Amino acid sequence: MNSPQRAPAEAETASTAPAPPDPFANARPSDLYWTRLKPVFKAQKQTHAEALVQIAVTHEQRGMLELLRLEARPDGIAGHCTPVEVLIDHKHKRLRFGPLQTVQLAPAQRGLGGFLLAQLCDWCLRNLVDYQVTPIILHAHQVTTEEQRQIRERLLRRAGFEISYQNEEQTEGRAQVNDVSALISSWNNEKIEPLHIGELLRRLREQEAAGRQLQAELNQREAKMKTLQQQDAGQRFAIFALVIFCLFQALLLLWVVLR
Repeated sequence: MNSPQRAPAEAETASTAPAPPDPFANARPSDLYWTRLKPVFKAQKQTHAEALVQIAVTHEQRGMLELLRLEARPDGIAGHCTPVEVLIDHKHKRLRFGPLQTVQLAPAQRGLGGFLLAQLCDWCLRNLVDYQVTPIILHAHQVTTEEQRQIRERLLRRAGFEISYQNEEQTEGRAQVNDVSALISSWNNEKIEPLHIGELLRRLREQEAAGRQLQAELNQREAKMKTLQQQDAGQRFAIFALVIFCLFQALLLLWVVLR
């Protein structure tokens, strides 16, 4: 008799139960590397200068769950951009990308979003090729302008996702891919270039060698300039002495004539 009365209370308790704690709430970056944003030119005029962006990599595993998170840090400062991540469930052999719907990156339109997503796809293709990918739900409130919608669509399609819309404005829908093997790990390498330690050291050595060569050329020019200045001073003195001698000869000749 009492069991039907307890059912609504039990359902209410279940619906208001707190969400399970995030196992990666305290995850911190374990690796760092730099990328180079190449300069952008329009109509033969530079609109964006070359810049360096630090990429923070967070890679942790808790039981059957694994997290790979990438965060772009302009000028090496955290908190400017939304991290992009992939969460792997090894028990069910599934993974989920996020938060590709509302990711905010700075500086914008420099290829950072496609690069970060390509890095995640590349890691999944090398380690989880037989896993399934959870579809990404797209909502209208995540894009406030047509430009943002197009950027989101290009970002997902470049990574291999197929997008199906549910409204005429093409703001509601889902992005899905059959499995990890269908992902594409490509980015616009004309805009962004990863820099590894060996590459940075090589470029640093090249810059140091170029600096030493420039300093040597500068020293040679300074030495040549000093030599020319000394020669010029000697020539000026010789000309001045010759003029004085000529004047003396003229005066001596005039004195002889007058005598």
